[in-house]
Amino acid sequence: MSETKVRVISALIIAPFVVACFVAYNSLVGLVASIVFLSSSELFFSTLKKYRKMGTLFFYIAIVTSYPVLYGIVFKDRPLELLSVLFITGITGTLYSVRRLDRVLEHYLMFALALIYISFNLSFFIPMYAKHGAALALLTLTLSWAFDSFAYFTGVNFGKHKISKVYSPNKSIEGVIGGIFGTVLYSFIYLWIANIFVSENIPLWYSLPFGIITGFFDTFGDLFESSIKRVYSVKHMGSIMPGHGGMLDRIDGLLFVVPIIYIFLEYF
Repeated sequence: MSETKVRVISALIIAPFVVACFVAYNSLVGLVASIVFLSSSELFFSTLKKYRKMGTLFFYIAIVTSYPVLYGIVFKDRPLELLSVLFITGITGTLYSVRRLDRVLEHYLMFALALIYISFNLSFFIPMYAKHGAALALLTLTLSWAFDSFAYFTGVNFGKHKISKVYSPNKSIEGVIGGIFGTVLYSFIYLWIANIFVSENIPLWYSLPFGIITGFFDTFGDLFESSIKRVYSVKHMGSIMPGHGGMLDRIDGLLFVVPIIYIFLEYF
């Protein structure tokens, strides 16, 4: 079976479950926490497993995963205070468990990276859902899916000019442009349907900035994760999603898109 068919089948199996989690606030929080758990596990085991500090890695995973749960249920109005306490807790644990100077900085950096890049950024879904509703939160998720799909097929068929031969040789300018156009179209159709059938009142002109934001930040999110994989000489962060790699490979662009879409919604 071709890789494209595997990607499509894998997405069709997982997508309905993910979409169903947007029905209620608590299930969304659970979904975010689950994705953070899987993604941070992949990051830690891909980068720090070589040091054989399994207890430290599980400690990191627990802290990073606790952020969306505590933020979504208990500390809704105190995200930065919670982030600071969890960061200090993780660093304190590192000082206790890692006793070698040639290893401690890498542990600091990977823990902080997972806490901010994965847990903090993905958790923007929580206030987005609470303030702006399920329709826009779900759209934000599917914007990334739409862009990745349109960019992939455009790049495969028309891609000639590479964006970065160092970090992602297969990603092309043509793919990004095609992805943006496709995402704008998808966003317009989604908003039109939502306004009719879900009684929303979302301006249709949002489709243009949504497409541009997604195209720009999804691309750099992908390049960011690709740079980490190349440093550690790994093709995929995990293998939980056939055809896509790991969970972090699937959401790398989304982690850059969600905070920016939330900021846009707050101002516009």
